Amino acid sequence: MTLNAIPVHTATVATGNLRPVLHEIHHALGELAAHGTHGMIDLNGLPFSPQEYTQLEEFLGDGEVDIILPVLGKTRLRESGYAGVWRVEHFDDDGQRIGYFIEVGHVPEILRSQCDDIQEGLAVMTTVLAMEEDNEN
Repeated sequence: MTLNAIPVHTATVATGNLRPVLHEIHHALGELAAHGTHGMIDLNGLPFSPQEYTQLEEFLGDGEVDIILPVLGKTRLRESGYAGVWRVEHFDDDGQRIGYFIEVGHVPEILRSQCDDIQEGLAVMTTVLAMEEDNEN
């Protein structure tokens, strides 16, 4: 499967949305630094030209983390060159990008364990440890 880098909705000419998005990212990063507030920008919902996507990619740069998760299609998580700024792209089974978000946070939300999953893990571990103790006696 090829992960297509071309966004689903693109304008053919510059839209003027790049600069406001960069300022929105900057503001969200300030909120994260000051208050620990997680932010998200849905880029698929905005008209962007291919050139603007390229400029956004160049501005954000690359960090050290690039992860592909096989979750309901593929999800690619890429750290930008700015700590706390992440690109999150969702792809369908044909490799077409169907979602593109900028997340500002310590880690993308999709990587955080859900409370129900944590409770289930605790219950399973409790059972396994109890069974091991019973087997030792």
